[in-house]
Amino acid sequence: MGTRLTRRAFLSAAGMGTTALTMVASAQAKAGSPKMRIRAAHLGEPVQCPKSSGDLWTATWADEGDLYVASDDTSAFDGACSSNLAISRVMGDVPADLHGITINCMKEYGGGSETRREDGGMWKACGLTCVDGVLYMSVSRHLTCPTEPNGKWEGRWSPFWIQETWDSSIIKSADHGKTWSPTPQLGHATFPGRAFSTPFFVQYGKDGQGTKDGSDQFVYAVSNDGAWNNGNWMILGRVRKDRIGRLERSDWEFIQGYDDKAQPIWGPRYDDALYVFRAPGRASMTGIHYIQGLDLYILPQWYYPYLDDDARRFKHTRFEFYEAPAPWGPWRLFHTQDFEPESWYNPCIPGKFVSSDGKRFWLFVAGDFLGAARPAKVYYALWMIPVELEVEHV
Repeated sequence: MGTRLTRRAFLSAAGMGTTALTMVASAQAKAGSPKMRIRAAHLGEPVQCPKSSGDLWTATWADEGDLYVASDDTSAFDGACSSNLAISRVMGDVPADLHGITINCMKEYGGGSETRREDGGMWKACGLTCVDGVLYMSVSRHLTCPTEPNGKWEGRWSPFWIQETWDSSIIKSADHGKTWSPTPQLGHATFPGRAFSTPFFVQYGKDGQGTKDGSDQFVYAVSNDGAWNNGNWMILGRVRKDRIGRLERSDWEFIQGYDDKAQPIWGPRYDDALYVFRAPGRASMTGIHYIQGLDLYILPQWYYPYLDDDARRFKHTRFEFYEAPAPWGPWRLFHTQDFEPESWYNPCIPGKFVSSDGKRFWLFVAGDFLGAARPAKVYYALWMIPVELEVEHV
């Protein structure tokens, strides 16, 4: 076994200055040097998926060819729900012609007038994936921040304009979203605490049938440090495909450090895992997507850059897109773009619409969750944005 770079050693290196950190990043890069590099991204005109309402819209490409999506604070499609979270099926081969149907309003997770429980939080969906025909979804508790400057909401709330998260669990459905089990109980989460409270599964394409970086044997998931918006860093976990259905925390392992060949060292502790991505105040709840045509991973990050500005707090978002040769990095920023008044957030890349060369895909996004108080709630829905990449060989 090579020399281990543990979390303690990594933090010690950070205290030594940029030279030690540069050595770590250099070793990582040599271990997985990409053949392609993304130079720029161009986002086209957004298209709305009809009769949708809500946010999140995490998508996975299922075994029978359709997309399944999880939405939060949602009426899903055709006004079917008033739910904290819901599951829908999105059909069609061209994004501009997609249509959705609501599969499950997930009433056991609350909604409408029932939001906060004794812990002060509410249920929200995070990641969604399909593995061998079975859907898996992560859910967690969220403490909503007030949207009014004077914070008049009753009960607990975050005073820093950040929706805090904790206590995630993974549930599964063997009938494409019609029924789910088990329903998590408060205080008995699969992953207690904040460290792995927003798990998003790394997406490898249809039915999770990837081979890159051991994805034929493992399901990977990434989470930030306990926030829907404006978190600080992300950690990476994995579980064997033949064990994910057990829904047991003991089957998961997390990156604890790196060996002298910059390969991950895995261990059972998620609460002291080494983070694989760090951007203080700019690491919101999102996922990682493998783009096979480029042999690269894309992390579409987002955040609110003006949380201290009462007038612009939730009206302005910023996308920061990163690429990496492996799900554990190293991550390189290749695109930044601001949005106002749409305030797009929670970008997701559905694998079904990625071109064979990897240069074109679509984003699923939602926007302007304050639109309910405005004359037209136009952006708080499933929107689709075409993306074209400029790439070069390296």
